[in-house]
Amino acid sequence: MRDKNRIKPIIEKLENLWLSNPDFRLGQLIMCIIKPEEANPKIFYLEDDEFLTKLNELEKRWNEIKEQEDE
Repeated sequence: MRDKNRIKPIIEKLENLWLSNPDFRLGQLIMCIIKPEEANPKIFYLEDDEFLTKLNELEKRWNEIKEQEDE
């Protein structure tokens, strides 16, 4: 398993960058981090509420898989 301690510093850095550039949508910020030619351009235009919906959907799917594995 990967070290969970790596998550908080990354999230904090992302938060600081986003707070200093609040006009960016999350997808735009991510596109600035990676090379645009390597990313799906759809993420650049994805609204934050849609991004959150996708995160919630992913969490639900992962929880369902975990529940199945626990049975």
